[in-house]
Formats: sequence, structure tokens, C-alpha cells
Amino acid sequence: MSPTGNIVNFPDRPPVEDEAARWVVRHGEGPLTPAEQVQFDAWKQASPAHAEAFTRLSAHWKDLDVLAALADTPAEKPLWMKPTVWAGVGMAAAVALAVFVGVSQFSAPGAPAVQVAEQPGLGVYKTEMGDQEKITLADGSVVTLNTASRIEARMNDKERTIHLLEGEAFFEVAHDASRPFSVYAGDGVTVAVGTAFSVRLEQGAVEVVVSEGKVSYSRVADVPAPEPVAYVAAGETALFGESVVIDRVDLAAIDRKLSWTDGKLVFSGDPLSSVVADISRYADIRFEFDTQDLADMRVGGVFGLGEVDDMLEALETNFGVRAERIDDKRVRIVRRDP
Repeated sequence: MSPTGNIVNFPDRPPVEDEAARWVVRHGEGPLTPAEQVQFDAWKQASPAHAEAFTRLSAHWKDLDVLAALADTPAEKPLWMKPTVWAGVGMAAAVALAVFVGVSQFSAPGAPAVQVAEQPGLGVYKTEMGDQEKITLADGSVVTLNTASRIEARMNDKERTIHLLEGEAFFEVAHDASRPFSVYAGDGVTVAVGTAFSVRLEQGAVEVVVSEGKVSYSRVADVPAPEPVAYVAAGETALFGESVVIDRVDLAAIDRKLSWTDGKLVFSGDPLSSVVADISRYADIRFEFDTQDLADMRVGGVFGLGEVDDMLEALETNFGVRAERIDDKRVRIVRRDP
């Protein structure tokens, strides 16, 4: 266990691997400062093993933004000088796990969304489990439908209205101040003018994640224009259920929340029960845990959507657990014998 007692560490690796991984992350965040460049050059030239480790780890990544999203530390100092990132999980191990699962799998699987109904100004679209699709609406807005989702879109010269009937969708809204963009889900409506946000409907609660701009949220009522109960700005997440919870989070957390739009799922210190629940949204498999401490175990990694077998293999390799298949649709997670 980690010093905190909450996060399970990956297997120990040579310090040079952690140092190289932190430099990979730092390069993924953008250009180095002059001082950082001097430090990086000195570190790389100190030993051939340094340069080899950096080249090997960075070669696995065409999109280093993924690694930047895993870093949980500010960038005002070079990352290789800081304590191990990822809340107790060694960064080199995080890199290794992400590479192990496979960058080539980070593309949206499945068939395109099916337009199940159409009439002038109205379209109904749905995706099956494991599928994702981008839809360009008549106003130029783009909707990314997640797995097992369904929307009704109504577009005319007076309104831009979406009803999220199932699942989750990410909206990149074309600016039009004369026609606010309204997304109805559950008992509420989220309204934007020109912004980017996601809405997820699950068990009656509505989760909103805003990456650009600002939205308002109102409870649907028998009045023409219900008053907003909350505003959610870029960098904030909100959960609307019996109560309203709004959290201000960093950019890395927003990126993790929306990583599904890039065909992958990114976790950092999340409970294992939450990780497998999210992954099972893309495959018809349910997970059981032998003990509660296994369900609560904190893990991190990058997984391709629906790649359940790869996830299980990675968990068995790095976290001291064993996956027992009960049948085609159920898996039990147990602690591996010493």
C-alpha cells in the first residue's frame, strides 16, 4: 500500500524510469522554459540510460496530451524534481500501463448512430452499447453521442432544442445569441449560447461537465421560462439530483471526464468499482467484488473503450488481483493469492 493507505502502487521501477516519464509528461504540456530546457539537457546527457528511457517511453505516444492529463501536479517546477505524481501511483508505471493497454485502441468503436426518426426540423438519433458517433446538426453544432444513448433534436428558426432521452452526449454549440441551445434531461434543462459541455443522464440524476463557456441549469416546471437554479462555467462539473453539487476542478480532471470523446477512458486514483462501472457501459459485462476493500481500491490508467480483456489483464498484472469469469456477462474480482 502507499503511504496514504488508500492508493495501490504499481510495481517498483528504476528511478530513471520515473524521471524519464515525468519529462515525457512535461514535454506533452507544451514547450519547456529556458531553465527547464537546460535541466532536461543536463539530465539527458548525464547518462545514456536517461536518453534511452526518455526515447523509449515517448515513442509510444503520438498524443502526449494523454500523459499530461494524468499528471496531478502544477508545472511551475520541472516535474522530475517533484514527488511521484498520480497520487501514489508511479508515473513510469502509469505510462507502462497505458502503453500496455494500447494506444491503437483509442478510436471510437462500433457503427454510426442510427437516425431512427425524421421530420422537418426534427431528428431522433441513437447509438447501441459500445458505439459512438458525431452528428452535425442543422445549425452547425456538433453532438458526440456516447454509448447506448439517444437524443431528439429539434432545429428551426426559433429554437434549438435537444432532449437527451438516454445516456450521454457532448455538445459543441455553434454561437447564435438569438437561439439559445437547450438540452433537456431528466427534470432539468441546460441552456447555452455558444459553448462546449457534456450532459449525462443516469438513474434520474443529471451530470453536466463544461469545458468551454458557461451554461445555466433550470428545473423543468409548468412555467414558460423557469428560473435557473445554477450556473456552471468552464472548468466546473455539476450533479443535479435531489440536491445540486457544483465542483471546480482542474483542466486535467475535465479532460479525464471527457476522455470518452477521444475513444478512451482515463482514470487517476479512482475507486476500482467506479472504473469497472464506467468501462462496463461499453460492454455487456457486470463486475462483482470479493471484498469491499477491493471495490474501494484506488487505481489509475488509460483504457480503450470496451477493451474489457485488456483492462482485466492490466489489473491482474499491476494490482495483485485475479479476475474470475462467472459466465459470459459476469466477472468477479478477487485478491490474488501471495
